Amino acid sequence: MKSLKKQRNSLFSLAGIAVFAFFILLFSDMLAKPFILKSVDGSWLPMIAQSWVAKNGGVLVKVADGIKPNDLRREMLAQMPDLSIEILGKDLFFPTTTPDSLFELLKNIDIDVAEAGMRRQSMAETSEMFVKKSGENTSKDEYTEAVVENVVFDEKNEKIILTVRIQQRAKTGMFPKLYGIYRIEHTYKMKNDIVDLTDVKNMAFLPLITAKKGSKITFIPEKLDSRILTITPDFKIK
Repeated sequence: MKSLKKQRNSLFSLAGIAVFAFFILLFSDMLAKPFILKSVDGSWLPMIAQSWVAKNGGVLVKVADGIKPNDLRREMLAQMPDLSIEILGKDLFFPTTTPDSLFELLKNIDIDVAEAGMRRQSMAETSEMFVKKSGENTSKDEYTEAVVENVVFDEKNEKIILTVRIQQRAKTGMFPKLYGIYRIEHTYKMKNDIVDLTDVKNMAFLPLITAKKGSKITFIPEKLDSRILTITPDFKIK
């Protein structure tokens, strides 16, 4: 069985990549999406940039389905006027660069996908509703803030484990007295040895894989068992 660690690359090559792009930043503007994302181990995760290859001294990038290359180029140049971008068919070509150099430059820019021509998918709407429903009837005083100290992918049990240190306790709710170090664990539903992207709960918790040492996570604990936390899906990672 493929491990979650290895799946961070493989699962994003599926047809569901465009769907995932709408959820990795559920708590940011739903119309602003990253061009590329850097994961825990330093590898690049497809977002609007779906796949890429070094070619002719530059980088050829295939963009997610539904994105119009001309509109995407315009949106990117509005943020980075000095960027050199050519359109080759339905792809973008960035001359005189390498994937790592290019993506380090682009990892912090968000694209208005509505302006770039992408329409929301039904799965996106479903997962958004799932997260919002989870946060209904809660207040900001119920959220706990912590810093991530370690991230582990449990290959045997297909779960992610975040070791976190509490920085700010919740003022109200079921767990207002958390302190010290805890583990946040989440197990993903698998299908054909990869994370099932058609599962709404999976989609809501996929952003956990972007956490790394030093990341800050704001969450509402749902269950506590011997310093192991289960959290609700309306969490934020910075």
